[in-house]
Amino acid sequence: MTEPTASPPFPSGLSPLRANLQAIALLAVFYPYLYGNALLAGEDAKLANPVVSVFVTGGLMLLVVALLIRRDLDWRASLGVQPRPLLETIAFGGVGLLLSYAVNIVLVLGYAAVRGSMASQAADKAKWASKLGELPLAWVLPLALFVGLWEELVFRGFLLGRLRVAFHAVEGSPRSRTVMAIAVSGILFGAGHGYQGMLGLVQTSAVGMALGALTVWRKSLWPAVIAHLTIDTIGLVALKVLKPLIDDLAKKAL
Repeated sequence: MTEPTASPPFPSGLSPLRANLQAIALLAVFYPYLYGNALLAGEDAKLANPVVSVFVTGGLMLLVVALLIRRDLDWRASLGVQPRPLLETIAFGGVGLLLSYAVNIVLVLGYAAVRGSMASQAADKAKWASKLGELPLAWVLPLALFVGLWEELVFRGFLLGRLRVAFHAVEGSPRSRTVMAIAVSGILFGAGHGYQGMLGLVQTSAVGMALGALTVWRKSLWPAVIAHLTIDTIGLVALKVLKPLIDDLAKKAL
């Protein structure tokens, strides 16, 4: 039995069993492709062509989502992509941006307090960060836009919506089930970023939860897309500016 009054992202008319199977099908494509490709081709091959890797991975996952939502009663509501006022979307995208940075600052300070040093984590990230820092400036915005769009559609649109239906079969209040769906979708999102090291994985999971909460709160995916692409744009520009320092860390990590 589904929850017809739930707000987007939520695939109305879908049973918890079918929603669960669809979520599993998506992840059964995503993780084997992502990590299997890295094992077969080698991480260096992926780093050598980061733009190609991003567009191939994103294109594949968007194709999977398109196949799985083709029978949804209202695919826009399923993914939370109904048209919304532009200024409102940008404003709440800014809220998501600030929330994501706040979460990251807390996690970094907490990690530093526990471990006493960020050197090892910085070294872990230096190799892939240095390669991304080599991207031409003209690629920054298109890449950030595509990543922000496909990752939000897949994880905060499709997966979060399916998990909200799947957890409807679990005991608890509607709010607690939604919190569970947000938490699990965030963790699954973070698990796709293992190349960033343990701290990066935890940070990405936390940001995924923050953007998931924003999506459910605003009943729309678009603020999360705005926040995500802005985070990635700022990050890619920062990598270009800080590339000499990152290269130095990468050499020390060898």
